[in-house]
This record gives sequence, structure tokens and C-alpha cells, in this order.
Amino acid sequence: MEIFKPFDIDYTYDPAWFEPKSLVIRRTLEQIYDIFIEPDKAMTVLKKGNPVIVDVYMAPIPEEAGHLMVFMTIIYPGKVGDEYYMTKGHIHDSDTAPEVYITLKGEGKLLMQTSNNDCFTGEMKKGKINYIPSGWAHRAVNTGKEVLIFLGTYPAESKRDYSFIGKGKKNFLKIVVEKDGLPEVIDNPVSVR
Repeated sequence: MEIFKPFDIDYTYDPAWFEPKSLVIRRTLEQIYDIFIEPDKAMTVLKKGNPVIVDVYMAPIPEEAGHLMVFMTIIYPGKVGDEYYMTKGHIHDSDTAPEVYITLKGEGKLLMQTSNNDCFTGEMKKGKINYIPSGWAHRAVNTGKEVLIFLGTYPAESKRDYSFIGKGKKNFLKIVVEKDGLPEVIDNPVSVR
């Protein structure tokens, strides 16, 4: 393995800024409408425009063993029906790939589940660090009225696996909806168990 030179990453969260970055992953509603339980309501939103749901800034770090990937995620506020905007959600392809999130701004929920259907919901807010053990799928949900911004890190050689997400697939067993003006975690009525 070639010796990798150290470097610094500069970031702010008001406004969100992260440099250097090698990749920006932008997810719009049109790209991920099928992760919401009511895709017909997503289509209604799309008739008015295609809002950005998530931006992820990835640091220029080799995706190989011996490195930790570092990134910043921004989830914009909004809902499709009563369901809050969220990341697509994923699990890592390795049994040795935990992940850590450090919330900088905003508030939200971190939905996690195992292949055995064990579920856990973490709180995301400034001052919280979320530890996601290996083998747990995870999805961050913005339940606030402002952006949810967090830093994260995971073993760089690990790839994100989205294959269980979408219509007719196992998907996440829990979702976060607004009920009486507050976020509530409920069973996903369209998840295949």
C-alpha cells in the first residue's frame, strides 16, 4: 500500500461547507421517491418541482483497507405526505464496518435494523454521537424545520448496499411520520417482512 499523505478537512455547518471533497452525492425526490410509503404523494410534490432531499460530501480518501472514509451529510427539511425527508438508507457489505455519526445541526431520528428484524431508533441532535454497529442497516430522517447536518466515518473499503430498499423488497421496518405536529416512529405498512 502506498503511503497516503495526511491532510486537513475544513467544514462549517452554517452554511454547510466541506473541503476538500472528491465526490458530492445529491439525491433528489425524483431519484428516491420510491423509498416513501406513499409514492403517489411524492409524484404530487414532483409536479411542483424536484426538491433536493440529501447532499453528501465525501472526503478524498482511498476506498481501501487501512483508511477511514469521512463525510458530511445534509438532509433538507420537508415531508412527502406525513413522512419526513430521509436518506435512502443502506447497510455495509462487510461484517466489520461500523459507522459513527456526529450531529452538528438540526434534529432527527436514526432508524437502524438487523437482518433478524431487530430495530433501534437513535436521536440525532447537536451534541449527540450515534454509533452504528456492523450488520445494522441505517437511515437518517430529518424531523425538524431546518437542515439536519452530521459528520460521519466508516471503514473506507466498505461499500454501501442499497439492494434491500424499494417497492416489494424488505425495506426498513420502521418509518418516521408527523402525528399531531410531532415526529412518531411507526411500523412501515408496506415493508415486506
